[in-house]
Amino acid sequence: MKIFATSDIHGNKALIYLIHDIVKKEDVDALIIAGDVAPKGFYKLFKEGLEFDISSGFRLKNRIDILKGNEQQVKTKLDLLGFVEIPRGAYNLSAISLKQKGKLKEICSLLKMIDIPVYMLIGNDDHISDEDWDKLLERYGIFNLNLRSHALGEFKVIGFHYVLPTPWNTNNELPEDELFKKLKLYIEKQVDIRTILVTHCPPKSILDKVANGLLAGSESIFNLVKDKQPAFHIFGHIHEAFGSAKIDKTICCNSSCFWSDWLLRGYIIDTHTGGILKIEKESSFTEFMSIYRASKEFIG
Repeated sequence: MKIFATSDIHGNKALIYLIHDIVKKEDVDALIIAGDVAPKGFYKLFKEGLEFDISSGFRLKNRIDILKGNEQQVKTKLDLLGFVEIPRGAYNLSAISLKQKGKLKEICSLLKMIDIPVYMLIGNDDHISDEDWDKLLERYGIFNLNLRSHALGEFKVIGFHYVLPTPWNTNNELPEDELFKKLKLYIEKQVDIRTILVTHCPPKSILDKVANGLLAGSESIFNLVKDKQPAFHIFGHIHEAFGSAKIDKTICCNSSCFWSDWLLRGYIIDTHTGGILKIEKESSFTEFMSIYRASKEFIG
């Protein structure tokens, strides 16, 4: 069985179109997304003279070209790239959660078009309630990995969505001692050598180094993997630490994308051979414009 594992698409629908291509070309049997699925590129749109511009905390690649066109065209292109407009004066958690919930429906619909089983974990930047997340995934027939186990061929796939505290006070954050208790209660007894473990948070000192050099992984997750030795451990969260490594015999894959650079990343896992294939595929501006023109929202 071939599984494509990726993470941190952050609502970039152009990356989902790239996932479609990878699944077809590599004859993939199942898709795993290890969290941060909904958009995070919130922005406010304004006009200076005859040209549009945005205010956002995230870099917009090909800014000049993306902002060309009328207001509807600009908003459609930004939406495809994972940027969501927040009206002036409404930049608060409730507004973000409402916007993310609406966009998650669109993302789930696109993922189901891939026509293979999809297994998905919530991420810390997905500010969606557990109840809403559960209902949406059930509606679209997507396997929910939040503290759940599912059969996947001769393996079982188990998910754990909690992360250590961040400076941004995001969703599903727990201090190490509380995270350990959750692992002990819900996950530990289920993990064995026939397990594909999916967490959003990395294990401590394994593909978890952030840009300033600090390590953001969990010691409890590391200890679980070292003790139980699942066949594969898939995670994301730390975009700059994409790569693969081993904890004894367990193959670990930080599968996070660079969503704002339109860069799909991940690993194809062959469960029969135990091999992995690194995937890095960037959407060029020409490819993106083809996706834009083919989208249902395109305004000609």
